[in-house]
Amino acid sequence: MIAYLDGKLEQIDKASIVVEVAGVGYLVKVSSSTLAQLPKVGDRIKIYTSQIVREDDISLYGFLSKEEKNLFVLLMSVSGVGPKVSMAILSAFPIDKLISAITSANADLIATVQGIGKKTAQKLVIELKEKVAKAYALRAGELNLGAGESNPVLNDAVAALVSLGYSPKEARAAVQKSGSDGDVEAVIKKALANLA
Repeated sequence: MIAYLDGKLEQIDKASIVVEVAGVGYLVKVSSSTLAQLPKVGDRIKIYTSQIVREDDISLYGFLSKEEKNLFVLLMSVSGVGPKVSMAILSAFPIDKLISAITSANADLIATVQGIGKKTAQKLVIELKEKVAKAYALRAGELNLGAGESNPVLNDAVAALVSLGYSPKEARAAVQKSGSDGDVEAVIKKALANLA
């Protein structure tokens, strides 16, 4: 099992990348959210991978954060949801929005993903609601800061930190310490200083 690759980003395609490690190029399928966060071709990259072995195929699926990789594995644990469907779901929403949709049982939102029917979305929510809430240290339905009112600046800052690889719990704690003064960028800078 290949847990991660640490090497040079050799090529970027529509839904995959090639990472060169010790003279070997690994084709890694990635979500659109991962594609949007990639460094330039030629730069060094560390990408967490999930290796899927089938009768006629061995594929690597890659993620820039452990959070996204873990969510991919959880999605695939649902009967009828394979790697392609899991990647489609991860590509459709930011990770915080997907976690929130699952923990708040918002099957209608998940059903908007191409290739996901209403029944599959409901099954996914039923099977994963508690697992996702536990894995991401959330009470069911909670991804925001938990302060009675929703603050878009702070919630955006939490989402940004999660996309950088911090757990939602760490991100919320760091953002809460940083206060709500300023724009999203200022809050993120303060939160990163708190995490250092």
